[in-house]
Order: sequence, then C-alpha cells, then structure tokens
Amino acid sequence: MKINNQKLAICLLLILLTPISLYGQEASFTGEGSAFVVDNDKVGAVKLAYQAALKKAVSNAMESLIRKGSKDESNFNLKKAELLKGPFDFVIKEEQISNTLEGQRQTIMIRIDVDERLLTRYLGQKGILATQNEERKREEFPSAMILVTEELNGQVNYSPYSSTVIQQALLDKNFDVVDEKIVEKNIKHDQAVQAMISGDLRAAQAMALQYGSGMLVTGRAVAQQSAIESGGMQAYGANITLEAVEADTGRVMATASADGTYPHINAMTGSRKAVEGAAQKAIDDLIKKIEKGFETSSESVEISVSAITFAQLAVFKKILKRDFQEISAIKQKSFNGQVAKLDIKIDSGTTDFIERVALKDFGTFKLKVLNFSPGKVDFILRMNDR
Repeated sequence: MKINNQKLAICLLLILLTPISLYGQEASFTGEGSAFVVDNDKVGAVKLAYQAALKKAVSNAMESLIRKGSKDESNFNLKKAELLKGPFDFVIKEEQISNTLEGQRQTIMIRIDVDERLLTRYLGQKGILATQNEERKREEFPSAMILVTEELNGQVNYSPYSSTVIQQALLDKNFDVVDEKIVEKNIKHDQAVQAMISGDLRAAQAMALQYGSGMLVTGRAVAQQSAIESGGMQAYGANITLEAVEADTGRVMATASADGTYPHINAMTGSRKAVEGAAQKAIDDLIKKIEKGFETSSESVEISVSAITFAQLAVFKKILKRDFQEISAIKQKSFNGQVAKLDIKIDSGTTDFIERVALKDFGTFKLKVLNFSPGKVDFILRMNDR
C-alpha cells in the first residue's frame, strides 16, 4: 500500500514526539563533604558540606573514566579546580544519603547518578581524555598510504628517498603503513603518482581507499644544486611540502613543510641527503599536528541518505538531534534528487556513531548501509513493512 509524503511525515512526527529515555548509560557515585559550623550558622555549614560532597562525587565520577598514570590523569589534576566549578549537566540525579553533626563538624554524604556518555563528552571537550581520544582516532585510520613525488636535480625520482623517511617516522609512532612495494606492482599506483604530479588528489584518494588506508600522506619534494660552493664541495638544497588527508572525505588533517641542505662532491648523494633531511623535519612536524588533532573529542562524519524526501529529511534530522547526545551540530550540505548530504559534528568515535545509526529502529523506516569508511557513510532509506 502506498503512503503519500504528507501522511508519512505525520507518522514520523508522531514517532518523534513519542517519549523515550533521554539518557545513555548511567552510573552512580558517592561523595562526602564536611564543613564547620561558625557563629551557630548551621544552615550555612550544611550548604558548604553539601557542595563539598557534590564536588567529591563528581570528581569520583570523572576519575572513573581516566586511566591511571596517563597523560589524561595529569591533565585532570591540572584542571580539576576548573572542572569542579560546574554546572554538571551530566548529573541526572542527586540524593542525600546521610547528614551528621559531631560537635561543630557537619558531614554530608550524597549519591549522584551520572550519564556516562555526557560526562565523556564533557571531559573530551575540556581536553582531558587526550589519550583515549588519540587511541580511538588511531583506530579510525587502519593504515596510512604515502604518495610523494620527488624531483632531484630536474629529474623525477620514481623511488623517492623522502617516502622511506616518512614511512619509518610513521612506523616509529605506531601508525600502520601500507607496503609501498606491494602497491607499486599495481598499475594504478603509477597512475596515482602521475595524478599527484598533475594535482589530481581524487585519484590518490581512490587508490588509498582501495588498499584500506584511512589516511593519505601526500607531498612534493624538490632537491637541486645551490649556488654556494666551499672547498670543492657543492651545497644541495631541498624543500618538501606534506599534507595528511582523510582518504574517504578529502578533509585535510594537517600540513607541514621544511627545507634541508647538504654539502657533497657527488650530486646524487648531496641531493638525497638534502631531501631526506627536509623530509625528516616535515614528517616530524606533520605527526605532531596529527596527534594534536587526535586529542580533541570533536570529529566530523559525512552522511548521505538516498531515497529520502525533504519532509522525511526534516524529521530524520530532528530524531538524530534528539536521540544522539554526542551530536553537537548538523550541517545540511545539499539535497538533490532525493539524496541528502549531511556533515555531522560529533563528540565520540565515528565508527561507533555510524553503527548505532545503522542499527537504530526509526519506526516507519530503516537505513541500509551502502558504503562505509571511517569518516563517511552512504545510507539508503527503506520503508518498513506494515
């Protein structure tokens, strides 16, 4: 039976208005606080003791998400006073469980229920969960592919020395790297290199995705003889520019550039040493910037939904905002021919988020995954049988 768009939109709106649990996984924590009664001000002492108990309970909740001995623990200790100022939007419920007065000492114990997802998001936004965020984002990039063009003294070097330096630097930082020698056996690798020379990044992205690479490191290195001579030695100078790109979305993660020089009587040796020196400095800088980006909890994921009407899209976005607290922003990039493209900013892992969207029961419809990669997913909307 066919359902017109107006009726379908009404059905979806009814689903949207249906009450549901507003919170994610909950956990309980206790905290104890004390204050002394001054000038017989018992009310003031109770208030101070309660505030101290609340802060202790919140502190216990935060520490439960932080790995001992990690960089996150150091960040937390440095920012603890600021973090405990509140407001604590992640606290769902507060309950006083004891209140005692011994002499002039007022002691209160409370229990709080915490939405762990909101608390994780809060700590991530404050830069506390740097270690966890970095590890999670590394997992989003299963491997890196290196495609660097290199020119030595006016000649293209098809076995770039700079690539070897870049590969080793990435491996030293625990990045998985696609074996370039295996890729080189494929004719598409040569095509991708030629595309890089002509500035066609899309061909290189397609190549990376074919081999399961989440991150593409591209760049151009040039080494040539300089005009400086000393004691029969000829100086050689090199420059390299690098760019780390998400293979699936094309988003630039970081850029870096560096120069290198090396004096030598042999042109090939001098050029090679100069370009290797420049590559080492550039990749060290690039990795630092990538890892810095990994520390933040905020990520972007591109979603496309096919076979969706504009009315369905409007309700779909409202459901996403309502049911996924990790979403901080939804930007509609386009809607054309019943295909909607959204750029969603989230404070969680993209893979986990996409899996939850794919498994969600939207009532009258469901989303089927057509294509998936860490930063991008293509869905098609299918109506449920009634």
